[in-house]
Amino acid sequence: MKFTKVFKDELDHCYAIMRLQEGTHDFIVVASEEKKPCYAYDLNNNYQRTTVWPDVGGTMTMVQIPGTLNFLATQRFYPGFNSAACRIVKETFNGTDWDQTVVGDFPYIHRFDILPKPNNAGYWYVGCSIANSKKDVDDWTDPGKVWVGDYNDATAKVENLRPLPDFTLTKNHGYKRMAGYSLITGVQGIFKLTPPTATTDWQLAQLSDIETSDIFSADINQDGREEYLTIEGFHGPYLRISDDHFHSITRSAADTPFGHAIWGGKLGDRDYFIFGWRSGKQDLELISSDQLDTQLIDQQVGPSNVNVYEKDGQTYLLSANREANQVAVYTIDLE
Repeated sequence: MKFTKVFKDELDHCYAIMRLQEGTHDFIVVASEEKKPCYAYDLNNNYQRTTVWPDVGGTMTMVQIPGTLNFLATQRFYPGFNSAACRIVKETFNGTDWDQTVVGDFPYIHRFDILPKPNNAGYWYVGCSIANSKKDVDDWTDPGKVWVGDYNDATAKVENLRPLPDFTLTKNHGYKRMAGYSLITGVQGIFKLTPPTATTDWQLAQLSDIETSDIFSADINQDGREEYLTIEGFHGPYLRISDDHFHSITRSAADTPFGHAIWGGKLGDRDYFIFGWRSGKQDLELISSDQLDTQLIDQQVGPSNVNVYEKDGQTYLLSANREANQVAVYTIDLE
């Protein structure tokens, strides 16, 4: 498989990424985790750049509002993880750029999502806080929580916000929306969060007790069942591939410090994982087997997040190469 960098742009501490497509409009959006811009690049117009916001930043998560070019994003998740001033904003597309509305203050929220309710009845809100309070960046004595509620898009507000009872989560880093549920990770392991039904409230089930930073799934060994790629330890340094019951298949040596970027899915006629880390070699790699066989995509770029998308029959890799302060797009040729 061949990866060719076809576009790059400078963005200091680039972090959060998103494909934003609806109707005839098509963008990729990249935001910084520092007090720097968020940019949208027009995929229909040779990556023409629009500034979504100029200098707030501190963005960990961005979520598209279905059926629109509007999206929600965290801001002010700084300094480091001492982010008491974190907030969520709504960006509304006006035909040219985006107008901002502040949804509200959400202290220490690292990952969040909105999940469509059945019968077009609105959205649930899920927010995972990195901590509940902090004396300093290295203080982890007051663990975070999983917050749930209802997102009202008409008012751009989260209503009925409450933490899940009798549950705390230390150093949350990972979140993955799945089909009908979400995966949430932290020091305590991996948890399955299932939204309410007509007869049940939110359900939380522990799937693994191994400290986990991030998680993605793909059928990497082509056995008809999805495997899980997990980054172990807060920001690494281990990688593990597990089966669909979280039984370990392969675990790496501690040679992926600050593991961060992670993706899994189909490239051509089979599944792969993509992974990158932000210390040491700072490589971006393709993982092709459940034995962690890899192919180098790029080196000394320190990616924070990656995503794969298709456009006009061509497959692309979008990477926020944080340590290189570089937004990068690669073509993927399935040789």
